[in-house]
Amino acid sequence: MRLEIFKQKRTDAPRRLYLLGNPNVGKSTVFNAMTGLRQHTGNWSGKTVDAARGKYTYNDRKYELTDLPGTHSVNSGFSEESVAARSIALGDDAVTLILADASALKRGVALALEFLENNGGGAVLCVNFCDIAERRGIKINFKKLSEALGIPAIGITAKRRGDINCLKELIDKNYDKLSRKTEARESLSEPKELLRLADGISAECSDAPRKTANAACGLADRVLTSRVFGIPIMLMFFAGILWLTIEGANYPSELLSRLFAYIKPHMAAFVPNPLKGILVDGIYGTVTWIVAVMLPPMAIFFPLFTLLEDAGFLPRIAFNLDRCYARCGMSGKQCLTQCMGLGCNAVGVCGCRIMPDENQRTIAVITNSLIPCNGRFAILISLSAIFIGGMVPDRLAGLMPMLCVLALICLAFAVSWGASLFFSKTLFRGGESAFAMELPEYRRPEILKTLAVSLVTRTIKIVGRAILVSAPTGAVVWLLANTDVGGAPMLTRLSLLLDPAGRLIGVDGFILLAFILSLPANEITMPILIMGYTAAGAMADAGSLSNLSALLAQNGWTLLTAVNMMILTLFHWPCATTLITIYKETKSLKTLALSFLTPCVIGIALCLITKLLSKAVLLIV
Repeated sequence: MRLEIFKQKRTDAPRRLYLLGNPNVGKSTVFNAMTGLRQHTGNWSGKTVDAARGKYTYNDRKYELTDLPGTHSVNSGFSEESVAARSIALGDDAVTLILADASALKRGVALALEFLENNGGGAVLCVNFCDIAERRGIKINFKKLSEALGIPAIGITAKRRGDINCLKELIDKNYDKLSRKTEARESLSEPKELLRLADGISAECSDAPRKTANAACGLADRVLTSRVFGIPIMLMFFAGILWLTIEGANYPSELLSRLFAYIKPHMAAFVPNPLKGILVDGIYGTVTWIVAVMLPPMAIFFPLFTLLEDAGFLPRIAFNLDRCYARCGMSGKQCLTQCMGLGCNAVGVCGCRIMPDENQRTIAVITNSLIPCNGRFAILISLSAIFIGGMVPDRLAGLMPMLCVLALICLAFAVSWGASLFFSKTLFRGGESAFAMELPEYRRPEILKTLAVSLVTRTIKIVGRAILVSAPTGAVVWLLANTDVGGAPMLTRLSLLLDPAGRLIGVDGFILLAFILSLPANEITMPILIMGYTAAGAMADAGSLSNLSALLAQNGWTLLTAVNMMILTLFHWPCATTLITIYKETKSLKTLALSFLTPCVIGIALCLITKLLSKAVLLIV
């Protein structure tokens, strides 16, 4: 009986597959198409930094597919590429799906040759982006390729469901034969001929479309990566995204604010009196403010940013800024981890695995939180619109806040370079290395798919996380605001204790308390502050920028207060999720402490400087 049960378990075990390939050949896209999952994809190398697993069923057989980080070699020494090498070394009874790019086939064949020489024949060569290759006049003879390598070969376009089904069928037919352990080949017959076969396919295709495409891409790269135009064009694109975000978010934010204000009294009528305050004023007020203020700008910013990412723009940014990073003793790859940090610092910290050595990785982890994540953008945009937009004529009201937020982001990057330089010359010396990163092909973004994926996997997910964190925090803050201690609410008492320290750096005690209580998530800083400012400890209808402006003015805010609030928004301790991620990634209390203290010290120092400058200006005037 025990033997029968054991055999049954072995029969039901899923067939194992590994997805291996060079960086930026569409592994994550193929993984999503085969498993139905939604791993985030991006048009640049290093996007996947850890092995992701998913399952699918074909012909009543279960398969487990592991998406490995992109690698140029199965014996790579880079930290993120070593994940692939370790996984393959342990996968003797698995079949490896080697993914290649149809327009750069030679690199994929070279990786397949190395794999076969080290691991035997348990592999299938899958050539992706055949649609792009066809448009360029490239025709691949897969029969010749399969015969030369001695493994099955197939061409696909990952976004075509029929091609994915053909790939699954090929794997299903050949799995049993391929999964049998074979001796690794010391050398394949005529490997140079195989590489020439992959590189010399032009004999079977028309050169004209290839030359036209290559000329167009070469011209675009000469402009986008030039020393004269590269950085200005980069700033122009990002400024355009910020302008569309600020202008486009105002009206829907106002509508949502009015909708929630209309619903509030009707909902309160159904809530028992003892719970009305904590549920309606505390939880409902905090959650609806986050939705009204965060959802519209995130729903605009993330799809636009993703379109640039999918088009292949981010690696060009890293290339343009590599000189800045090199002068700080870092690699241009740090730029990619910081672009991840613009979405979420926890994701950016995980992305630091693409750094070329341990010292650079540690510095990238420590400085990643100096880049504003999505949770901080809502505060920056709101305060810029109120205090900067209100200082200029109406025709410039949308332009000036955009320039202000762009300047703050540039400040964040500049400060991160300074901090990186400091650490590379003191605590983490010896991390300098050459920047080696291939620029991906330009690709036409799939606009509708990008909009859908960005809204579901980024915007809704992030706003949902903010709601989950803000609901209990809103309840706690409401209790603090409505618990009387010595004739004053406890929230007010705590803010008075912090007020001297706040006034010293140009803010107030409520602002400092809001940052402390928002440790779980940056998104809830402003709702906590608003609740603290309202006399009864209830959230006012502050989702409207005009109402928020009036509330801040009533509590003594000046331009200096707003500027220092934005500085502290940029530079303060990471959220709890990021701190947990930092420790999981580094297993170092020293790195965790430095990640916590570095932005705090920088933020306080900059606030002191702006306060001194404001006093100097007043004396001069």
